[in-house]
Order: sequence, then structure tokens, then C-alpha cells
Amino acid sequence: MVYEQSIIGRNPWWVTGKVPEVLHGIRRTEYLEKIDGRFKDRKILAVLGIRRSGKSTLLYQSISQLLASGVNPKNIFYINADDLRKPARENLEHALDFCQQKNMVSLKDEKIYVFIDEIQNVREWQLLMKKYYDLKYAAKFVVSGSSSSLIYKDSSESLVGRIDFLDVFPLTFREFLQFNNVIVPEVKLDLPSLKDAYYELSLKQNEILGYLAQYLKVGGFPEWFEVKNEEMWFKILSEEYTSLLLYRDIVKAFNIRDPLLLESLFKFVASHSGERFSYLGIAKEISADKETSKQYLYHLANSRMIYLSGYFTKSKKAAERKKKKIYFCDIGLKNSFAGEQDIGFDAENSAFLHCMKGVSQDLFGKVFYWFDKNMYETDIIMSCKSKVTPIEVKYRERKSFDARDLKGLIDFCKEFDNEHAFVVTRSMLDEKNIEDIRVTFVPLWLFLLAF
Repeated sequence: MVYEQSIIGRNPWWVTGKVPEVLHGIRRTEYLEKIDGRFKDRKILAVLGIRRSGKSTLLYQSISQLLASGVNPKNIFYINADDLRKPARENLEHALDFCQQKNMVSLKDEKIYVFIDEIQNVREWQLLMKKYYDLKYAAKFVVSGSSSSLIYKDSSESLVGRIDFLDVFPLTFREFLQFNNVIVPEVKLDLPSLKDAYYELSLKQNEILGYLAQYLKVGGFPEWFEVKNEEMWFKILSEEYTSLLLYRDIVKAFNIRDPLLLESLFKFVASHSGERFSYLGIAKEISADKETSKQYLYHLANSRMIYLSGYFTKSKKAAERKKKKIYFCDIGLKNSFAGEQDIGFDAENSAFLHCMKGVSQDLFGKVFYWFDKNMYETDIIMSCKSKVTPIEVKYRERKSFDARDLKGLIDFCKEFDNEHAFVVTRSMLDEKNIEDIRVTFVPLWLFLLAF
């Protein structure tokens, strides 16, 4: 009866009719609207993201919204896979049977909302979901997972056409401000919209810049707002988060043979975020063979702990031969291992993460970088919805830039017939025509609010 009691404890609304206040957290409206929009269809919804990015809180907030809309509390099940006796399909099925018997409802015949947290821990979970879907059960299933690569892998064949995905990221800067009760307007990445927002927020700019400095130091994990002590926060990040993210979500999931080597790789990446790398170069740095380093990097990337930015080219073979750039999933987590880098690297990392969040809405959206034959680089090439946007990060105090400062950016635009490019600056908001290229200059804080 242990796990049955655990299930009852996880579903207090069966008795009280509401989600306890302590589980509410701060609303992330964008994600909640997307989840709510998926309740209308039968497809399984997988909410994915690295551990502690706020997925469980989003599930509770969704449950709270369902209750507020009049859904019977007994028609909402929440199961945490970690509570099961064994992480196997039959135990999850028994847990669901218990919920139905306890509430005298039927998954097959009634619109039951089932939330299953940490689904990646359950062996053959996808076969159980496939069974319910193919038998046309009326229930709506929302599952969450920390090891995103496992979820994609498990569902790639069994659940094709039956599952949708929603990626959850640590807080964007816009959300970071909202969590600090600073409300900002919608901003598009074009000069008129940027100017409108700039002047609308003119009285708040010093406050916003203060929060930007904090964001570039502590990062975007929601738990920061419960701690709000930097020394304690970095200790939590370097100890607790590492234990969960590395050892539980990667070492255990992928049967890593050398956990200490994985941790060495993780620390190396933290101190080289924003730089180009080769697999052989990293292997030498951490005293490992090339294939092992490549495999471990692959696991880190597919678990959303790091991001690899490839070289932008229309030739896949040419892209494979070029070095990749590497970025960390969260600046605070990176700082907890490597200390604070040059502010320019952190500005670029934050701009890259913002672009990754932006392209996540597009199934084929990706973020690249580029350099010309003279090695002049363009930091970010955002490819989304058939549009390519080149972005250079120049986070230093300058009153003007010319073609020499932006050689890589201008060369990219000429090479690929782009008429418009962006430069992310410290404080400059302007637009200039440079060698027939329209270049929009935008402060980092404003860029991080746009799209």
C-alpha cells in the first residue's frame, strides 16, 4: 500500500478540490497557454526539459487551471514515476488502475486528465501510451521527462503521429523580469517595435539593467527565487544540480562507464562556453579518446545540458568538417563551475539561448554560426520558418560601428544575399546602412525581450 498512499498524497485535490498553494509557483503563461491548447485533442503531450527547469510546477499549474475551469477533481490524476515500486510499464498501469478504482472513473470512457512526471524512468512507457491511444481511450495524457533524448528515442517509432512535444527552458530574461514583478510589453525584432519598447521602458531601464546583471550571473532556474542568496545558490548549482543532471539523468540513463570523465568534460565545457571546438581537441584536454569524448558530448547535448552550434552551409558534408561552437544551457550553472567568464562570452551565450528558445517553435528551426575564408565570424545565424537572420554580439560600450568591426556579418550577408542583419550591443539602439546591408543595433536587454 506504500505507493498507493503516495499517489493519494500526490493528488490532494481529490479531497480539497484545489492544488495546494505551495505547489503553485509563479505562472509561466506562455507554456500554460500551449498546454491548455493541447487539451482539446487526443494526442499525448510530452513536456520536456532539463531537470528543475520548472516542468513539475507547470503540470501543477495546468491542473489548477483545469480545476478552475470546472473539471471534476477526481478526473485529474498526477503520478510521479519515481514513486513506483519498479520503473516498469506494468507498475505504471497498476497505478492508473488504482486511480480509476479509487475515484470510480474510467480512462476509456471519460475525459480523464492524466499527468505523469519523470516518465523516462518507466521502461516501455511508450507501449502503454500506444495501447491507450490505439484503443481510443477518452483520457488525455500529459507526460514530462528530464532526459529528452530518451523520450524522443522511445517515442520515435511507437508513438509516431500520436505524440506532440513541448520544450521547457530555464527562464528567459522576460520571464526573469516577470518573476521580479517587472512587466514588459511584447516586442518584435524590428526597429519600430524595438524603439516603441525602448521608450516605453525608459523609466525602468536602470532597474532592468540591474536585473540583467543578476540574470547573467545566477541564470534562469526558477528555484533561484526561493533561495535568493548567491553563495548558497552557487553551492546548490554545483552540488545538487550536478548530482541530478549528470549522475541521475545521464550516467544512469545511458550507462556511462566513466562518470568522472563525464564530469571533467562537463567542467571543461563550462569554462569554454561560446568557443569553437574539435572533438580531438577536447579529448586531449580531458585525457580521453576522441570517440568517448564525442559520445559523452552527444549525451550532454541531447539531454539539453549543452547546445552545439554547427557551421552554416548548404552542404551537410562541409558542415560536418567544420568545428562546432558550444554553449551552456544556463549561465548560472556554468558560472557555478567555471566562475564568471568575460561578460562578452556571457552576453553571447544568453543571446544564443534566447535564439534557441525562439526557433523551438519551428520543427526545422536551428541556430548556427559562420565564418569567412579569413576567419571573420558571425556569432549566430538563426534559421526559422524559412527565414535566416544573422546576429553578431558586440557587448562593449561603443558609440558607432563600421564595416571593419562587422566584417564577418557583412560578408555573410553578401555571401547569402541577406539584406538585414542585427548587432547586439551594450546600449546602442540604431539602424545603419553598411555596404548596402541594413544593420539594426539593439541593446542586449532589449534583444532578450524580442521575438
